[in-house]
Amino acid sequence: MTHSEDIRRHFEEELHNVRMDTVRLGALVLENCKRLGEALVERDLELAGEVVVADDEIDERYSELERRTFRLMATQQPVAGDLRLLMSIVRLLYEIERSGDLVVNGAKCMLRQEGFTISPTLHGILARLADQAALVFGEGLDALRDLDGSAGPRLDRQDDVVDDLVRDYYSQLAMEHEETVGLHLDAAIELSRVGRYLERIADHGVNIGDHVTFVVTGSFPRHSVEAAADLED
Repeated sequence: MTHSEDIRRHFEEELHNVRMDTVRLGALVLENCKRLGEALVERDLELAGEVVVADDEIDERYSELERRTFRLMATQQPVAGDLRLLMSIVRLLYEIERSGDLVVNGAKCMLRQEGFTISPTLHGILARLADQAALVFGEGLDALRDLDGSAGPRLDRQDDVVDDLVRDYYSQLAMEHEETVGLHLDAAIELSRVGRYLERIADHGVNIGDHVTFVVTGSFPRHSVEAAADLED
């Protein structure tokens, strides 16, 4: 093996390790997201506190992985496909770390209210919303692990389920606040924030799938491009 071949082999190993460590970082966020869902459903304040504490390790691993990724860019000479992956990993790390922050935000909403006392109907919608958000985020991580180029459009369709649940959630939340069942304004506000955080976690899962599609195919999914264009209008 020539010197240049040895350098290339070492670079490919490092690139693979960074990608898989990014998946592992996402798995920590996914675990914490599921922990949040359980805390919300079971009204478990101790578990909500564990969600907040668990984010410290996520932040540390995020910073270390970001440094490793930039070091690979600076010290190697990646070809087009490698550079596409490295640039995407920088973005993926942000998507994952931001999702971790959203999970913590949801736990803090719960802790501020010392848990939520809500109707069985709203409780059921919230449980399904938490499960579906975690599902979409987890499938984004699966796509990164497998380099599944079809992930972006597929995850976008799955996110439609989350959007439907969010609409049902806010409609039920508004109805219960307006009625005399005792859902106070401060609790309703915190619950609305929880719904938004879960919706955004699923969106980050879709974004992960989009970036994986870009890595594999060299193009972003059409829905992603159209969404960006809408924001510019």
